[in-house]
Amino acid sequence: MHNVVSKFFPVILASLLTACATAAPAPEPTPTAVPTIEPTVTAVPPTATATLEPTATATPIPPTATPVPPTNTPAPTATPLPTKTATPKPTQVVTPRPTNTKAPVVSSGGGVSSQPSTLQKSVQQSFDATLAMIGLVNQMASGGVELCAPLIEKYQGIHAAPQYDTGGQSAMMQQAYAQYRHGIELVDSRAVMIQECGKGGGVLGKNDRGVLVAVLQRAAGSFGQALDSISREGGVSADMPLVNVIRRALAAMSYIGKVYQGGGACAPFIDEYNVLKTAPTYDVNAQPANVQTAYSLYRQAIDLALPKVQTAVDVCNQGGGSVGVLDYGAALPVLKNAEGLLNQALAQLGQ
Repeated sequence: MHNVVSKFFPVILASLLTACATAAPAPEPTPTAVPTIEPTVTAVPPTATATLEPTATATPIPPTATPVPPTNTPAPTATPLPTKTATPKPTQVVTPRPTNTKAPVVSSGGGVSSQPSTLQKSVQQSFDATLAMIGLVNQMASGGVELCAPLIEKYQGIHAAPQYDTGGQSAMMQQAYAQYRHGIELVDSRAVMIQECGKGGGVLGKNDRGVLVAVLQRAAGSFGQALDSISREGGVSADMPLVNVIRRALAAMSYIGKVYQGGGACAPFIDEYNVLKTAPTYDVNAQPANVQTAYSLYRQAIDLALPKVQTAVDVCNQGGGSVGVLDYGAALPVLKNAEGLLNQALAQLGQ
């Protein structure tokens, strides 16, 4: 065993010496390791600052976000839409309802002037006032006492309508005046009934209303006949303005149509036919376009009506005492068409 120890001792000693030899220089490298660590430490802060500076580039993001609010501002332009739809609706529901209920009731227009002017004007005013009275009486079925005042006012206007002296005028004008006065007398015949309206705190009763309307309708018919007679006063000539000739021809056709429908004396029928037959011609080549159009319509109407009226005139000239209704079906539609042409002619002249 001593031999074994003596055999391995040198080896063990050599190992210890080797270990000691290597362990002894170890403290010397540590000073050199410190400088190598310090450069790496100093290098770290620059790289950290380099990496932190690029992060500052994230600040442009807030400026790019600021344009977003302006792009959203157009959205408030939708606010005009409610204001547009809200304003028209109130304006459409405004006043039609009240005006429709009371305006015709208290209307006092269409009176008759007591000052003489022309017979035709007084007849027209009396005719209009009578129609207005009929309307007021009809409204009394559902209206109140406020209807009585305008009714009495219109009656008083007709009652005080002016008188005229037609002694030196034509038979047609005298006839028109007689028809005018007859209409006034009919209205006057119900004066007490009219003036009693409203005195008892109410309107006329149902029976009184029926009687009054019937009388007023007859009066309106008499005023209408007076207007027809006045419109047929005199003949036509080339010295008259075209518009007056057209009006006169229209009155002649209207009267002829009434005779056809109900039959009548030959004499006035032939007089109106002669108005159409003598309707003058004019040279309108230098006139405005509307006058030329009116004249063309006027001549078409005359040429259309004359052949149909001629048939009845021939019967009258052969000794017939009245115009019958046998030719009614063929003549009346033609006359209506002719009247329509004359009305179109007046419209071209602004009438």
